[in-house]
Amino acid sequence: MRVRVVTPLLFAAVLFVALDAGATSGTAFGESSRVAALAGAAVAPPGDSGSMLENPAGLGDVKEPELLLGASVARLRLGFGRDGEAGSERTRTIGGFGLAVATPLPGPEWLARLRLGIALYLPADRALRVAVDEREDRPLSPVYDGRPDRMSALGALGYAFGKELRVGLGVVMAPNLATPTEVSYDADRADGVEKDVMVRLDRDLEMSLSPFFGVRAEPLEMLSLGVAYRAHAVSRAGGSQRTVAGGILADDPIDYYQFWDPARLSAGFALGPWHGARLSFQATHARWSEFRTGMNRSLEPAFDDTLELGGGLEWQALPWLVARGGFRHEPSPIPPQTGPTNYLGADTEELSLGAGADFRKLFRAPLALDVHARTRLSAEQSADKDPERLGDASASLPGQQIDNLGYPGFRSSASYWQVGFSLKIFIGKERKP
Repeated sequence: MRVRVVTPLLFAAVLFVALDAGATSGTAFGESSRVAALAGAAVAPPGDSGSMLENPAGLGDVKEPELLLGASVARLRLGFGRDGEAGSERTRTIGGFGLAVATPLPGPEWLARLRLGIALYLPADRALRVAVDEREDRPLSPVYDGRPDRMSALGALGYAFGKELRVGLGVVMAPNLATPTEVSYDADRADGVEKDVMVRLDRDLEMSLSPFFGVRAEPLEMLSLGVAYRAHAVSRAGGSQRTVAGGILADDPIDYYQFWDPARLSAGFALGPWHGARLSFQATHARWSEFRTGMNRSLEPAFDDTLELGGGLEWQALPWLVARGGFRHEPSPIPPQTGPTNYLGADTEELSLGAGADFRKLFRAPLALDVHARTRLSAEQSADKDPERLGDASASLPGQQIDNLGYPGFRSSASYWQVGFSLKIFIGKERKP
């Protein structure tokens, strides 16, 4: 079953909701170009409007109002093959658009230390996709199937306690679809059986909130420390489904579940700038053990929690030009797949490059442009099924009949290539509280 919401309608709805709430807004692979070029190692370095999700305390580094516009496009390849059979590949083009705004508040010095940020991200293809297959053994990737298909918005606040300490907090909004449905049959309604069926639909788009918060400190001139936490993010499509036909009544709730991102606790440090270079390192604990299936069921065995390690480099090559690069190791949360489920994913290495040009220093134009390219390359995953853990597809036939889509074993691989840009527009005057 597939539930889709048209992007333009949801865009208008989210703008209305998010006014009291930028390219990085809680969507996997929708980071700003600066964050993507650093492979996500942005919890400790100085922040901006594009890094508020990684650490909202970085909003305290924003000195003037800025608007960030971003876009990215990527090519995804997923390979799958059962043992003894030729493999197949799924390829897909993924794109998205982002908007972020961050500004110091006007007023006295104590208020000027407070920064406000909002952000919105829209996938190019759809705003919300919750896909639930009739077969729970369908091969799926918890990282790439669904996660890029998420619209989200966030609002955050950051406060600068002088130069040494900054704190921040915010919420990420994700859409949920409430789908009450009533189907009834009236033989006297019209001519023809098909026209006698009546369907009443009620569709409501609701927003769920996931909190996040962080701290960034600079105890030494060339050392900064950062810690950030954000809760897991999910979307759900559910509601009552009532069917009435004569004396027959079926009234069953539906609850479809899309697990976007696990809860994450990140800690890191940054060294520099030294000769124009700043190094950043980061470790992130991802709580994948909370993962649930599309039918909102827990797994047995559950996914493993993971520890991601990464780092980034920013180098001021010219007064107006910054070069960037990053690396991240992302372990797979998937345990050995010996039972009925067939989740795809192996340890992944992410490599990224990017650059940023500040046109204020080149043309005196209030603009800055960041670009990035990154790739995610996964090791080959292999799985061997245990027949004793698989059900019998036909109890009426002698012996065990196994129709599991991953039996007797399978192999998989994945690759992801992305390019993107972020255009920052500076508005107003710089505030130095």
